[in-house]
Amino acid sequence: MKNMVMVFSSLLFPFISGCSSEKQGQEIRGSFNQNFWVEEYAQGLEFPWGMAWLPNSSLLVTERLGKIKLISVDGEISELQGVPEVLTASPFDGLLDIKIDPDFNSNSQIYLTYTTGTASARTGIVYKAKLSENKLVDGREIFRTSPPAPTGGPNITRIKFLLDKSMLVAVGSSGNPGSGMVQRLDGNIGKMLRLNRDGSIPNDNPYQNTNNARPELWAVGLRSVGGMVVDEKNRVWAMDMGPQGGDELNLIVPGRNYGWPIVTWGFYYSGDQISTKQSASEFDDPINVWSPSISPFGLALYNGNAFPNWQGDFFVGAMGDQSIIRLKIQNNEVIEQERLINDLNERIRSIEVGPDGLIYALTDSSKGKIIRLRPGKPDANQLDRVAKAVPMASNLKIADILEEHGVMQSEETIKALYAPYDEPKAKMIFRQQCSSCHNNSITDEDKIGPNLYGVIGRKSGSDPEYSYSRAFNDRSTQIFWNVATLAAFLSNPLAYYPGNKMMAPALDYGDALQVATLLEKTNLKTP
Repeated sequence: MKNMVMVFSSLLFPFISGCSSEKQGQEIRGSFNQNFWVEEYAQGLEFPWGMAWLPNSSLLVTERLGKIKLISVDGEISELQGVPEVLTASPFDGLLDIKIDPDFNSNSQIYLTYTTGTASARTGIVYKAKLSENKLVDGREIFRTSPPAPTGGPNITRIKFLLDKSMLVAVGSSGNPGSGMVQRLDGNIGKMLRLNRDGSIPNDNPYQNTNNARPELWAVGLRSVGGMVVDEKNRVWAMDMGPQGGDELNLIVPGRNYGWPIVTWGFYYSGDQISTKQSASEFDDPINVWSPSISPFGLALYNGNAFPNWQGDFFVGAMGDQSIIRLKIQNNEVIEQERLINDLNERIRSIEVGPDGLIYALTDSSKGKIIRLRPGKPDANQLDRVAKAVPMASNLKIADILEEHGVMQSEETIKALYAPYDEPKAKMIFRQQCSSCHNNSITDEDKIGPNLYGVIGRKSGSDPEYSYSRAFNDRSTQIFWNVATLAAFLSNPLAYYPGNKMMAPALDYGDALQVATLLEKTNLKTP
């Protein structure tokens, strides 16, 4: 078994503790003897998400709420025009990644990923446009994900070009609510896709001749790929963010399955176990696992000259751990890792190596900035550019950290998530939408759908008294019903389980949360 859980010492990683596995003991060295300093390169950004350099070394930066900023080599910031409209109903939506075409010098093309649709039916878009001065022109969608994703997490997260100039597209699983969609081959959720640059499908993709599989699939069984690297051997490395634990560094091989959510070191946010298995022969094991979670989002492979001792090392941005982590890998094993920053109180969203050989990182905040690592020490004229910590109390809970950074906006999904439980309203919705088909008591026997008593904590499709549709009978897509997964299903049942027998219309996500909470509180059951 090749997967490995790194055990972080409390000295170096004071905010997290380790869990054991059969492989332990890799040396984790301190970083503060390294000869570098952290510079604030740009400020005044609103939730910066992705970045890409133009040939003239100016920098394009996406802001999740729907803007693209252009930062000149002199540090001047301007805004691009012609950016498509995006969905921003939750902190997982919006304008996300940006890449320039491998042949940008001759075609001026750039690629964006963003979310569109509704809060309960998200669609990821790959968008291609020409950059003309400070404007996007001739823009068009070249790919849309399917099926629409339920509320709860990201859709398209990252894009990356292989050496043959085809494009890899990572599609998130909408977190735990969308986990039942990941092992299905008839959809994009929780997959890595491979496209040509015009959005067409390469004819040598590994699932081209697989029954009921979408031809764009390249690898499956992923949760939320936050960073991708293609090395000089055309190998694809990907950081996959787990839930509560189970963050993974994977070496992605076309046609392989990485197991989410059937095998995982992660737990539901409630603390309940997602799976009893952490490995299985039919799935590829990760190169490295972090459990508890560091919330990795961003991955870079260092190939610059500014830090010669770091040649060939990987750099991981960590949101939950609020740090940058350096990994040294030999023979597909992490032999060394160190935490490079841990005192800025910044969630790192993206990390890249710039054309100058310096390491750049975006901070995930309403007052976002770009920081960069520079060798040596700042001289007297640079002291005012040394990055300063965001003022923040110690020992904050994750929700408080998110609030401090402004991450949880009061938009549609967030309002629904934080709306107080209204029992009379929940009962009224249940009576109007559910009671004609479903019982809500252990003693009732007269409805056509499965009895809803005790559904929370039970697996989907597991009521022995009911004959489920084929959609629920596939064990590889079976999930545990909790408030999040049940609300996602009720708000988008056909996307979640195509062909199921639900006759009632999809609920508004806020109403679905009310019903799911009612079922949790009163031990009811569902399909």
